[in-house]
Amino acid sequence: MKNLYFILLLISSNLIAQTETSLSKGRKAYQEENYSEAIKLFEQAAAEEPNNAQVPYLMGRAYMDMSNYTKSAELMQRAIAMDSTRSNWIYELSLVYYAIPDYKKSLEYMLLAGEKGYKKTNDYLENLGNAYANVKQYDKAAGLYSEVLKRKPNDKELLYQTAQAYYNAGKYQEAIDNWDVLFGLDKTDAEILYMIGIAYQKKGDKEKGQQLCDKAIDMNPSLKNRRQQMMMGNF
Repeated sequence: MKNLYFILLLISSNLIAQTETSLSKGRKAYQEENYSEAIKLFEQAAAEEPNNAQVPYLMGRAYMDMSNYTKSAELMQRAIAMDSTRSNWIYELSLVYYAIPDYKKSLEYMLLAGEKGYKKTNDYLENLGNAYANVKQYDKAAGLYSEVLKRKPNDKELLYQTAQAYYNAGKYQEAIDNWDVLFGLDKTDAEILYMIGIAYQKKGDKEKGQQLCDKAIDMNPSLKNRRQQMMMGNF
């Protein structure tokens, strides 16, 4: 009886070993951050399961984690062509294109992810704003940043991004309004005061703008260099 039990255990263990696929082995290697081994196993899995979209997706993730963004994008595109319902895959592909960088494709796939049902969280909306800013569509970027600001109004980085987007869009009063809020959170930030002054000058109030810029330079003399850069069009 004991011998029979031992034989059954051996058979069971052999069956489990036989059912462990290249894909499952690749997943394990990926989780262990052994990306080169994971890729080898995923390549085997591609031959075994040519219609499984998970295979090129996971291989793309492995290449992404090794900072090979071009190869990652190629594989993720292949996965999405096989299964276009995965909004999270599409969103990840948009971030890969951002890293390449290919900002037009990043924006294209980020919008597609939203259309496919990707949840429009603060992070998604902020990244979409960044994508618009990267292709110089500053009005749309500012609108998205402003939407997120309603949910987290004292986020300093977001306030600056919003003001900068409005400034780049030529909407100087809106830029001033956001920089004013930011300066109210930290009255020692000379750079913000300086940008408020520049925005006033752009708006046409030269005297007030110059006074604010001078005050900012008194607080931080290194801002004289910023003035020179802006005069040369490097801002």
